[in-house]
Amino acid sequence: MDNNDLKERNFEAYIEHWLTTDGGYVKGNQSTYDKERAIDLKTLIKFLRLTQTKKWELYEKKYGAQVEDRLYNVLQDKIHERGLIWVLRNGIDDLGFKFKLVYFEPASPLNEELNLKYSQNIMECTRQFAYSTQNHNTIDMVLSVNGIPVVALELKNQLTGQNVENSRHQWMNDRDQREELFQFNHRILAYFGVDLYEAIMATELRGDKTFFMPFNQGSNGAGNVGGKGNPEAPEGKYTTSYLWERVLNRRMLLCILQRYISRQEEERISIYKTKDGQIRQDKRKSVKIIFPRYHQLDVVEKLLADTAEHGSGKNYLIQHSAGSGKSNSIAWVAYRLGALQNAELKPMFNCVFVPWLRPCGWYC
Repeated sequence: MDNNDLKERNFEAYIEHWLTTDGGYVKGNQSTYDKERAIDLKTLIKFLRLTQTKKWELYEKKYGAQVEDRLYNVLQDKIHERGLIWVLRNGIDDLGFKFKLVYFEPASPLNEELNLKYSQNIMECTRQFAYSTQNHNTIDMVLSVNGIPVVALELKNQLTGQNVENSRHQWMNDRDQREELFQFNHRILAYFGVDLYEAIMATELRGDKTFFMPFNQGSNGAGNVGGKGNPEAPEGKYTTSYLWERVLNRRMLLCILQRYISRQEEERISIYKTKDGQIRQDKRKSVKIIFPRYHQLDVVEKLLADTAEHGSGKNYLIQHSAGSGKSNSIAWVAYRLGALQNAELKPMFNCVFVPWLRPCGWYC
């Protein structure tokens, strides 16, 4: 793709068009989005009516005109207690009324009812997302699941004088993490900065302490030895097209919400000596969201696809560099293999275990 082709395209509009045609989303317009509550309850209720009709009718009958406020309060209480990731996977319960907030892809393609409900998830892609009651700021693009914003992107174009570093600065300095939309594990779960050639990602906004990781494929593409960055784009595509085509499409985003993204809590102990010579111990808990980096998502999905096609009995060697997330990749593979089915829809493995680790890689 040459510069003339790029100049003729609007980067945001191109991504929106792809997501709302090939990506499985519908175009959002925020007409019923509540900025103060950071949720589109009308869309969520539409989803509940579609997928859990009888239960919702009883719930509506019980609470009448107050049903929307009741739903929000129950949802918000559970999010404060357990976090959005848990709520998306487990739903909410209000005095015996149990509602799913999203239907994930069923294990069996033969279950017509669950497959229908999975298809009824309302996935919205909204450009210039106005989110605040305090200012007129907008986010370039937000992806929502049944009215709940879960992914946000700041999109920059080198041909207009900006790049991914401008998006990093924007997330760090121009977004107030105290707003409900940006509260940790309450709404947005992944913040992306994307330009024509590179992508970065964070899972929590902490002002100038916000930590971004590269979300690139590597200079020779995922699975190939190379340096940082991304390979040259195929003709007619942007270099970063892999992000929306392979990661943020409807099916993969729902898969990430169901099987990959997680909240992890760690306790770190540091031992130090005080000025008077005393040995002290300091315990600190850290909580973070783990979102799969591109190379992790790529290797897990490739392993699963190859195993599903060829069955058990093959050996694979996966090489990771230091600090690239080997443990999480192992855990995701083990978890997914345990649920893998053959053509007869029977489990392919009775159990899955990790036999050993090696500095240069791992076997499965």
